[in-house]
Amino acid sequence: MTDEERVAKAPIRDEKRLKALQEAEQEHGSMADAVRYALDRLADANETEAETDPEAVDVPAKALEGYWELVDWTDVGGRIELGTAESVLANKLNIPKAGVLSRVIKPLVDENLLWKDWEYEEVWLVVGRRDGELLNAPEQGSTPEASSAPSEAATDGGDPRDRLDELAAAGGEVTDGA
Repeated sequence: MTDEERVAKAPIRDEKRLKALQEAEQEHGSMADAVRYALDRLADANETEAETDPEAVDVPAKALEGYWELVDWTDVGGRIELGTAESVLANKLNIPKAGVLSRVIKPLVDENLLWKDWEYEEVWLVVGRRDGELLNAPEQGSTPEASSAPSEAATDGGDPRDRLDELAAAGGEVTDGA
């Protein structure tokens, strides 16, 4: 350890803080990374909004990974059903489906990387930025611009009841043939 490094230890007894630390630890992969991220946010908190680069996007790593997963599914400007997005993200990011909304979707909505499109019976997510500017991943380069033509919505295969009927019929064939 050099003079520029320090190890900090502090007992935490408050249940709210313990829960937040556990969630952050899962999100960032380790407790150390979660604490470093929190300290970085604290150090940057004194910047005013006017001093902040408008292109800078400050979202947790899992949320950013979720953004790129949705871009793969729908492209920028594409639409995906909220339920489908939750299932896809839970599976790809290996997090509980119940946590997808708060850990991935909400931070992306807050940064205008996603926005919700409310319909009568369904909620859709639209992938991209309202201002048309794209988020560039260092390893992926620029993402192509969204087309102005309406895009096909991404779904997980149609009506769940149809899929259940199909699976039940397939299960019946297996048991009948045994």
